Amino acid sequence: MFDFSKKLVLFDRDGVLNENALVRRPEELRLLSNALRGIARLTRAGFRVGVCTNQGAIARGALDEAMLAQVHARLLLVVREFGGDIARIVFCASADAAHPWRKPNPGMLLDQAAHFGVALTGVPFVGDSLADIEAARAAGAVPVLVKTGNGRAVAHKWRGKLDDVAVYANVESAVDCWLKEAA
Repeated sequence: MFDFSKKLVLFDRDGVLNENALVRRPEELRLLSNALRGIARLTRAGFRVGVCTNQGAIARGALDEAMLAQVHARLLLVVREFGGDIARIVFCASADAAHPWRKPNPGMLLDQAAHFGVALTGVPFVGDSLADIEAARAAGAVPVLVKTGNGRAVAHKWRGKLDDVAVYANVESAVDCWLKEAA
């Protein structure tokens, strides 16, 4: 199922790394300590970490790209303070469901694959929504659901459609299992 030889893990942002669904300013980031510890452990183990996040608030005028850059600068700073590293963050500013980068479409994940020079077969994409799971499937990545953010409700509501999905309590518990498997 997983191919850890590629040393890459991709994450959604909101509900997975951050508890808030809409972050319009850096001070609104509420990063989950389990996610920070998990990313630090991945970094120490030589994994690269990428983030793929829908940011339709830009299209709706609730956020602009300059402020999003400040939000992501704060995210990167806090992750580094915990000993982790996020190599690359990509986002979709469109609110149009047909946009190829907007999850559940695979565009952001495929762009990360091209950037990192790997096929996504065996690479985990960690999310908390059905859109995240569908994006992982469409991109050929391994869909992973964490029960933070909307994940608990998604796991319950869509349990009949999650047979191919690895489900964990949170990022840190997923990383614990992966690093044991990779050893």
